[in-house]
Amino acid sequence: MDERTEQLFVAAVREKRRGLWRIAFSILRSEADAEDAVSAGVERTWQKLARIRSEEAIPAYLTRSVINAAHDELRRRKHLTPLEPLEDVLPAPEDGGIAGYVSSLEEKYRLPILLRFDEELPEKEIARILRIPRGTVSSRITRGIAMIRSQMRQEENDHD
Repeated sequence: MDERTEQLFVAAVREKRRGLWRIAFSILRSEADAEDAVSAGVERTWQKLARIRSEEAIPAYLTRSVINAAHDELRRRKHLTPLEPLEDVLPAPEDGGIAGYVSSLEEKYRLPILLRFDEELPEKEIARILRIPRGTVSSRITRGIAMIRSQMRQEENDHD
């Protein structure tokens, strides 16, 4: 691995760290676990850096590695018995704004929306990262947005 690739890796980690954390948090709903997933994802990408064919692909590999690390943590959690009620462990959706609505979506809708609008990735890149067809990415974004709009309308009607 050459020095230029290492520098590009470090730059990608610095640039994407906040977005990677948001993605991990959206899956895990725990700040500490999200940090761990980001660290694990960065480490996994670093270990495979020499095998990444294109320097432009480093950010996508980072994102995929963080998603994989977050899912690994979810699988590990299934084997643990919680000591506290689930409501005390998982934070409530953020108050106000679109973020609260997005965080309430199922992961299959939440991740494509976060990657598209927070990370500003094109659908083709999101499809590659999530390993789903591009059309599925498009439909999940559309459905997720429709669910958010519906939830917002419902809340407006409840307040009237």
